[in-house]
Amino acid sequence: MKHLQLSALACLAALLSACGSESGQPDSTTTQAEQASEPKTTVRVVETETRDVQTFVFGEGTARAVKREFLTFESAGRVDYIDPDIKEGDPVKKGQLIAYQQQDRPEAELANAQANVVESQSQRAIAEARLEEAEASLELAENTYERFRVLLEKTSASPQEVEEARVQLEQARAAKVQAERQLAGTSAQIAAAKAQYDSANVGVEESRITSPIDGVLARLNIEQGQYFSPQQVQSTNEASALQTIPVVIVDTSTLEITVNLPSYTYSSVEVGRPVLIVPEQEGLSVSTSAPANAPETYQVRGVVYSKSPSVDPETRTFSLKVRTVQGAERLQDGAFVTTWILGPNAENAVAVPLTALRFENNEPFVFVLGPDGSHVERRAVTLGLRGRQFQEVTEGLTAGEQIVTDGKSSLSDGSAVRILAADTASSGE
Repeated sequence: MKHLQLSALACLAALLSACGSESGQPDSTTTQAEQASEPKTTVRVVETETRDVQTFVFGEGTARAVKREFLTFESAGRVDYIDPDIKEGDPVKKGQLIAYQQQDRPEAELANAQANVVESQSQRAIAEARLEEAEASLELAENTYERFRVLLEKTSASPQEVEEARVQLEQARAAKVQAERQLAGTSAQIAAAKAQYDSANVGVEESRITSPIDGVLARLNIEQGQYFSPQQVQSTNEASALQTIPVVIVDTSTLEITVNLPSYTYSSVEVGRPVLIVPEQEGLSVSTSAPANAPETYQVRGVVYSKSPSVDPETRTFSLKVRTVQGAERLQDGAFVTTWILGPNAENAVAVPLTALRFENNEPFVFVLGPDGSHVERRAVTLGLRGRQFQEVTEGLTAGEQIVTDGKSSLSDGSAVRILAADTASSGE
């Protein structure tokens, strides 16, 4: 009898278990097992924060010295002298003589012109003396005529004497007019002689090359004893000119970079904005999206000097000029450089690392850690300004939320995750 009761109880327990299974209500043991078997993705998360997001506009160009002098001889001739104490790369002072052609002919022309100036000045002195003499004679003739006219009224002089005095007066007046014309003629001669002298002096100057600025001797394309002709200079392009012009002097204290930017960036750059400049020879790692190095590591700085209001209809670009304000000595005239122009800045913006963003059909989204700390949700976001390492989020996130930065490629909405230890995440960030 007791055995029958135990069998009945066992059957009842089995029946109840089967009913519970059919009703779809798993027991606690089954739920824990399923959770333990759920696959988890290891991820790293960071907390969103408010920060300033600085944007940059990428550009490239060639650095040119603002002051550049291409110096040549204006006439053909033998190069008679080159300063033996200077060479390419040496500093030069304003007014320093660098080279000159054979001076015999231009100096002879200058000496002849100077002699003509002296001669014309002597002729002027003679003309001035003659004018003074004519004026004195005229004054005497006027007084004599007036005296005889008065005497004639008093019958103390004859009409013939008065007539002779009048004739002398007219002759004195004519002599003065002639002396004035001669003086005027000598003035014209002096002017012509001085013009000839100036022309001869220009000829001497054109046969010499002197530095018009303080700078550095960048190119020296002549040799002493060489015959030079202006036809040797090829000015069709800068490269040819640099190879054929006798002397090039540059002032490297300030350099200018011309950058052509896409028209859609026009409103992002303004005159006076700071610019980070990367010399080609330094080989810093850069991309066209943002500077790879922190701004303070850039030793060459500049500002936007000018911005063209017109757009090239073929390339759809506009021209921007950047001038150096710091570190110009690290650049070479003619060197290729990369520029980062500081654009708009978002202050106290909700920002996420660039590594947290994903895109589908060009729509951005992030994975946000759920309240349980073990699942993530996919969250669409609206983006604002993009900085060097962070992206502004204008909608979809609030400061303090946890977002996935690493391991997101295999996630989907509701995926289970395993969070790396906080110290590991900090180290990775």
